[in-house]
Amino acid sequence: MKTLPFPGNPGASFGGGLPQMRRLLCSGLIALGLVISGSTAFADPVRIVRFGDVWTGNYDTGFNLAGTNFSFMVSQWLDPIVNCGPCTPGAALDLSTTLLVRDWEAGRAQVNGQSWEPVFFSGSFDFDAGSVIVPDMPPGQSGPDAEGLTRLFSTFAFTGTLAGFSNPGLTGTPLFSTGLVGSGWVVAAFSNYPPESGIHVLQLDYHFDNVAATPEPGSMLLFGSGVAAIAARWRKRRT
Repeated sequence: MKTLPFPGNPGASFGGGLPQMRRLLCSGLIALGLVISGSTAFADPVRIVRFGDVWTGNYDTGFNLAGTNFSFMVSQWLDPIVNCGPCTPGAALDLSTTLLVRDWEAGRAQVNGQSWEPVFFSGSFDFDAGSVIVPDMPPGQSGPDAEGLTRLFSTFAFTGTLAGFSNPGLTGTPLFSTGLVGSGWVVAAFSNYPPESGIHVLQLDYHFDNVAATPEPGSMLLFGSGVAAIAARWRKRRT
């Protein structure tokens, strides 16, 4: 897959040629069609995730998703949900994946003004994402940024389901159950430290941003702002 360099950051690239953009646009349009048409593809209401993140790898992992009249948050130890370690420099790494949410720690939820804490989640998140090209990082070498990582970027479309229960056994009638759709930017952080580990994905974050499903040239300014926010959050999480 062709990668385009991202200005101002030698360790970042934007993955995806025109076919990938069409695929993500189609996914976004299908998801939007489900919302508008009230399709029975989801038995429950379908809510648009307007902002938030799914964090995997390193530490401080889990998800924080929000939109109109809802928010869901939980901390849970997660390895990067896409990896290739040891990765081959120059190879394409597809960042599409499915994350199953079950037997996690307790979290908190708010739906239509009603709140639950603790709440135990059950569901599935599907990410239809682009690819990035694995960087060439000699053993033990730090990446180009201040944290010693090489970050690469692409886009994703998202569909999922999520239900909440009052008990960790996930038994009884759910407190709530909903379909979810969204889109945004995915950032993969590569490392080659310690040297014996080889090149690997240290952390993989999915950042929700509604403009990402239709990446027009005018949206690149918003993309740059999103990247800056991701980098700032990354520095905060490592301190």
